[in-house]
Amino acid sequence: MPQSKLKRPTAIILLIILFNWSCAIKPKEVANISKKKEGDMLGQMNNVFIPSYIDTCNNGMGKELKLLIIGNSLSYHGIAPGIGWYHNSGMAASEKENDYAHQLFQSIQVKRPNHKVCMRISNFAKFEREPKGWNAQTVKELQDYNPDIVVFQLGENVDGENASVLALFGKQYINLIDSFKSDNQRHIVATTPFFPSLEKNKIIQQAAIATGIHLVDLSHLTLIDPENYAKNETDYPEEKNDWKVDGIGIHPGDKGMQNIANLLFISIQPFLDSKN
Repeated sequence: MPQSKLKRPTAIILLIILFNWSCAIKPKEVANISKKKEGDMLGQMNNVFIPSYIDTCNNGMGKELKLLIIGNSLSYHGIAPGIGWYHNSGMAASEKENDYAHQLFQSIQVKRPNHKVCMRISNFAKFEREPKGWNAQTVKELQDYNPDIVVFQLGENVDGENASVLALFGKQYINLIDSFKSDNQRHIVATTPFFPSLEKNKIIQQAAIATGIHLVDLSHLTLIDPENYAKNETDYPEEKNDWKVDGIGIHPGDKGMQNIANLLFISIQPFLDSKN
């Protein structure tokens, strides 16, 4: 008996419904954190020195291919013993090689084995919290890196309950993205927040449309499978009891990081296929 197939318009409508449904639901794990407790733990997590960027390259001898990631603690968080975090990596991967940035870096190397692949990661959490302070000069070193691929992983730290803050973030986010657009065929992709938020998703969708870049949805991951949260990951290899704040556990663990890397690579792969 032949398998039934959805017609394209029906499939698109169902995807739109699923996307908006995922944004409208706030996960219980996040909703149950009191405002005071959330503020306390974020304060401890944010008081960590973050370098302006970190670089890594493979040992390839061929043409250079550069990946730039502009993100927050999901992309890179420094060691913070005060909160029980002991990795220089994306939170909450069990080790650097398991965070989404390094898994994506690895996938690109496999796809382009004859290239010298380089990656630069910059933590832009301050931009999320204080978008008014951004200007083009603050990203000059990142622009001068001249990346072939740019990933914007931002939004988790924006105050989604403050309409004026959201509006300002949206305006400045468009300016930030536009500052990386160039005459060459650079591939630029933004993600929706890992923590589902209808308001933030709308702002980031609008920014992607306004700038003409690609958009990858992360907000559905924890709704489809709660094990995308590190705290819920059954086979997480590290000792979760070392964590001193709940905020670590609501970041993606190794499983969540792998899923993020996979979704980003789906967007990036056609660009890599088009390169020599």
